[in-house]
Amino acid sequence: MFSNGPTKRGNINEPRLPDHRGRRAQSARPRGSVVTARSSSKPFGEALRLLMDGKGLTYRALADATRKLDGRGLTHAHINMLANGHDRPSMRAMELVAEACGVGPTYFAEYRLAAAMRELDPMEVGLEQALANLNARLGARRRSGAKGRAPATTRAEPRPTG
Repeated sequence: MFSNGPTKRGNINEPRLPDHRGRRAQSARPRGSVVTARSSSKPFGEALRLLMDGKGLTYRALADATRKLDGRGLTHAHINMLANGHDRPSMRAMELVAEACGVGPTYFAEYRLAAAMRELDPMEVGLEQALANLNARLGARRRSGAKGRAPATTRAEPRPTG
């Protein structure tokens, strides 16, 4: 029925219930991927609440303003989740909120960069970087006139007959 062993209060006879705290905070990042520290000291939700307070907006008012921008907008419940740190903002959400609040697109730039980094696949980034490095080396080699190669011909010469 219940697992044996002490609970948080230490009473062995009390049933132990599963602890679900922190499940939402677990990273969806694959193992072995690089985690970089954010330079901001405040989370996105706090920045969003400060912006809303400064503009005198409620969750519903901000949701209505975002809906007027693209026809769909964000729901007040989603904005509430973002403001309280229960959900990560998407690029679209940050763009809509910034535009609805009348701030420049760079207002949430730091958080947009973090969102873009979360969306990157480390394997693809490594492959793209390796190809870019290879192309740079080959280009440098061509520019230096790599010695020892036969000159390139523009057309194939016909074989003599007969």
